[in-house]
Amino acid sequence: MSTGKRRSTSEIQAIVARQQAAYLKSIAAAGHSGPIVDAIETTLGWDTIFEPSRRRVVSPVSRVWSADWGGYVLFDWDTFFAATMAAIGNRDLAYADAIETLRESTAQGFVPNYARAGRWSSFDRSEPPVGASTVLGLYKKFHDRWFLEETFAPLLRWNRWWAEHRDIQGYLAWGSDGDNKPGNPDDTSGGTRAGAILESGLDNSPMYDTAAYNSQSHLLEFADVGLMSMYIADCDALAEIAESLSKPAEAKELKERSARYRAKLATLWDERAGIFSTRICIPGNSTRGFRPPTSIHAGSRRNRGTGTGDGRKAPAGSKGILGEWVIPSIARDDPAFGDQNYWRGRIWGPMNYLVYLGLCNYDDPAVRSEFARRSYNLFLKEWTEKGHVHENYNAIAGTGDDVSSSDRFYHWGALLGYVEYLEQNSSDAQAKAGKTNP
Repeated sequence: MSTGKRRSTSEIQAIVARQQAAYLKSIAAAGHSGPIVDAIETTLGWDTIFEPSRRRVVSPVSRVWSADWGGYVLFDWDTFFAATMAAIGNRDLAYADAIETLRESTAQGFVPNYARAGRWSSFDRSEPPVGASTVLGLYKKFHDRWFLEETFAPLLRWNRWWAEHRDIQGYLAWGSDGDNKPGNPDDTSGGTRAGAILESGLDNSPMYDTAAYNSQSHLLEFADVGLMSMYIADCDALAEIAESLSKPAEAKELKERSARYRAKLATLWDERAGIFSTRICIPGNSTRGFRPPTSIHAGSRRNRGTGTGDGRKAPAGSKGILGEWVIPSIARDDPAFGDQNYWRGRIWGPMNYLVYLGLCNYDDPAVRSEFARRSYNLFLKEWTEKGHVHENYNAIAGTGDDVSSSDRFYHWGALLGYVEYLEQNSSDAQAKAGKTNP
């Protein structure tokens, strides 16, 4: 910390008091969004660092994780989500988090699962493709064309990489390319089943308990609904960016790729269960009735796989999901739900955020509003009582402090509140425009 020049203790105390008063005034000005804004700015402010090796400001997931990883660690989707939340009050930080995450791209063209101090990365694997959606969202908020120009090339390379390296029988699957160089000396998961599962970001999810890893293709033999949904969204967002940059050939390429995978996603619809199901890509093509981890592109029974919503009602497929606290990472009737261990039953801010974006595709404002409110209630409980923003929350008790593995100042936990921020501000905008407030 620097005071700019030598100052007395009383001078420093006066500066801190003045800035604190200004901050409290800004929170009060946010009105009913005040607690959400406070939590997001507090957590991001605490986690954001100056990273000296590349002379940049970035927002690692937490100070504890940064210390444990040798100085800092940037996880792929974690930091993109940090960029989205930073946009509520700091455009430059939002841009920095998105751009610096893309600058960690490997020689193979993908954004790694992690990048850490010493310039080591997960050279074998990526993480969920949410970059283009993040960039497009920031552009629509701030309208800086240079930002699209800065980010388009790495986003396109990453988008192409998924189709070239993670395609199995026309579906997308998680993988881990252990032969990629350079290797990370203390990460033994490269080229293994464990490494492929880590690419999903759902580190110990029971969805992958029986998934086989093919050491020849470097892929889990498992067509993943969540991955395909996020990838289609990535293609669509990047196509829109290409059109904004007057790149018709790239826009056409991306739209065609989106349509191809959307058609394959439609084949994973389980009419009897009313949900999309993952598929094990081995002889027989058996299916598993797991709910997809995101609903960005999950269509209704009449609109399955289109990813547009078309003004229809959201799919019901919620059996075993709903409860006092929403939504658990697996169904409440799943045998692993009782574990309440990381992705085995706990509630995660990024999952709720992605599902909220999915609900925005449907003309069902009451469902969307209720989902946002209940997500916010979970977040607000521990924020009000303890000032904590947890990495994940217990789906039974609604707490984060029940386990030591849930970091108390992990910024993406605030996504639980951010969905209500979006809902409130969307409602405010509609009201100001003279429309009915849902």
